[in-house]
Amino acid sequence: MMKRLATLPVLALALGACSSDSATAPRPIDSPRLAVATTITRTGGLRFVGQPEVNPTSDGLALTATGEVTGAGPTATATLSADVALVTGCINPGSKQQQPKGLQRTSITTTASEEFPTRAGRASFTLTTEPVTTDRSCPGKDEVTIVSTSFSNVTLTVTSQTGTTTATF
Repeated sequence: MMKRLATLPVLALALGACSSDSATAPRPIDSPRLAVATTITRTGGLRFVGQPEVNPTSDGLALTATGEVTGAGPTATATLSADVALVTGCINPGSKQQQPKGLQRTSITTTASEEFPTRAGRASFTLTTEPVTTDRSCPGKDEVTIVSTSFSNVTLTVTSQTGTTTATF
């Protein structure tokens, strides 16, 4: 059974920029804007208008992509994918200012996909992944809490009848 976690704010959030030929270590987020694409590839006539963006949600447990495409057919599909390094701990809900104990690191992948209509081959889109969850349990009355999340290998792909365009962050 999956548990949805939001008992403590996320203490750290990082995104590792990754291009098709090399990866860099995750870096701390120092502004609400996560990143602009480091590489954009395309096939066919479909292309991004300007730069798509990917931002963390306010709780840091999901990602939201926004962008605009042109050169599409009557519909297009946006897919957002990222690897997530998740650190969880256990905390006694009755104690104040206690640090989580029993830290565990887990690697998961989060994705979202949505089809959207276009008008004359052009459309804007917004796409949000599901919040990160875990099936971890804690002993006794301790509660699971997310200590940190780190997103890496973030890709946004839009496909239509006229081609594919992919942005890597």
